[in-house]
Amino acid sequence: MIYGAVIIAAGHSDRMDQLRRHVKAGDSVIAERVIVNFLSAGVRNIVIVAGNNADQLEKDLKGVELNAGRTGSDAETSKDLPRFVKILRSGAESSEMFDAVKLGIKGFDGKCDRVFICPIGVPFFSAATLTEEMRMMDSAPSARVVVPVCEGKGGHPILLDNSVFEGIFSYAGEGGLRGFCDTLPDGSVIKAEVPDEGSVTNADTGDEIYDLMDRHNDRLLHPDVRLTFNSTSKFFGPGTVMLLREIEKCGNVREACANCGFSYSKGWTIIRKCEDRFGWKIVERQAGGSSGGKAAVTDKGKDLLAAYDQLQKELSDLAEERFRTIMKEYDLIGGQK
Repeated sequence: MIYGAVIIAAGHSDRMDQLRRHVKAGDSVIAERVIVNFLSAGVRNIVIVAGNNADQLEKDLKGVELNAGRTGSDAETSKDLPRFVKILRSGAESSEMFDAVKLGIKGFDGKCDRVFICPIGVPFFSAATLTEEMRMMDSAPSARVVVPVCEGKGGHPILLDNSVFEGIFSYAGEGGLRGFCDTLPDGSVIKAEVPDEGSVTNADTGDEIYDLMDRHNDRLLHPDVRLTFNSTSKFFGPGTVMLLREIEKCGNVREACANCGFSYSKGWTIIRKCEDRFGWKIVERQAGGSSGGKAAVTDKGKDLLAAYDQLQKELSDLAEERFRTIMKEYDLIGGQK
């Protein structure tokens, strides 16, 4: 399952200026903070829809270390815009949010199965909220939209299944995204009850935003568990996972390697090393000239990715729990979840 996130920054230049002053005190620009929230939940594809603030956003994001939830060769430390972030210009600062939603979803070129939608003015939601929305959609076969709800109030980010994308593109009725959701069959829109006031709080709320920001800063502080599989040497880890997921998305090893920042030869070395260690095919390939031919992750390879994800999550959850407990025992953090 490939997840993406659309961050709507168009039409919020005044709020962005206010947020930038606030969040600088927390040693992070606001766009970086929102992106880190998504990365912490494993969302690896991010589109920012911007208006007149596009140049400032790109400047803010160039060279920052957006490493939450990413390890090894998967981490981003370059002087350029991180490769997993795409900035699209809406063309008008006053664009309707629904138009920005459409533009953002189209920015993934059909490569995401589910997409979160989040306005830039809601930056303090937790990764746990995203995880709960994913779980809710997985557990409800009829669900096409998941809305986080805290103390009876609906918030963001909203999770959309790709089965509603075409309907969103063609919808011309009133009410934007909410109006479109009202046209869906019963059971299509479900609520995820979450104890996360950050998901329902706009950043222009008032002085209480400082307290919320402090609590969010505490949540962002976390242990970084880096899972690798070893034999006589390391042979499977975050970089390999990234490569296989790119192959799943684009069906081509050469393109997948380019997207990951690997040379074509290095990509094949990684794949063959894993196959030699496990003793079975991870990638099926079909020769095809200069383009590298078609490729697909095998069923065994998909099982391997699922097992890795489960191990990574369980180990990370355990490390997070012990981190909070031990740091609180030594009075080093407030212990907020």
